[in-house]
Amino acid sequence: MNFIRPEVRAGLWRWREVLITGALVVYGVYILGRGIDRSSVTLTGLGAVITGLFAVLLFWAILRAKLYKPVSAAGVVEVKEREVGYLAPDGGAYVSLDNLTRLEIVTNDKGPAQDDVFWVLTHLGGEPLYIPASAQGSDLLFDAFAALKGVNFEEAVRAMGSTENARFVIWEKRILH
Repeated sequence: MNFIRPEVRAGLWRWREVLITGALVVYGVYILGRGIDRSSVTLTGLGAVITGLFAVLLFWAILRAKLYKPVSAAGVVEVKEREVGYLAPDGGAYVSLDNLTRLEIVTNDKGPAQDDVFWVLTHLGGEPLYIPASAQGSDLLFDAFAALKGVNFEEAVRAMGSTENARFVIWEKRILH
């Protein structure tokens, strides 16, 4: 017997990392306060380190939660070392992050709840790879793309909430001449 409605449980699951990390920030602030109250340099330093570390992790957890889409599309996303793969019933491909030239999110006017939001990976030597944002394992893309220098995650969050037919460029390789 479940005491929590399924949509509330799904929301808590989506924001679980934020809730846990936020609790650890609060714990760090508590230790910091205890250290100041007791005039303990060690306790104060430990509290400052815990608070600072988990505040940074909290920022990334919030971004990851905002980019989350519930699994509803066919196919599976795999991330292995510096390669991103998408395997679907009608085919699939792997793209090396080293060969990536452009990263986009394509949206539609049906809103962010639809299955028509795609990550588009343009790369050297092939057709762009379209990965549904609601594919199983698509939450791994955030960590994979964090390795790219200059990724605009704020634009990605804006794109995931878009209700217009648009292409949002999240990252583009700068070619030096």
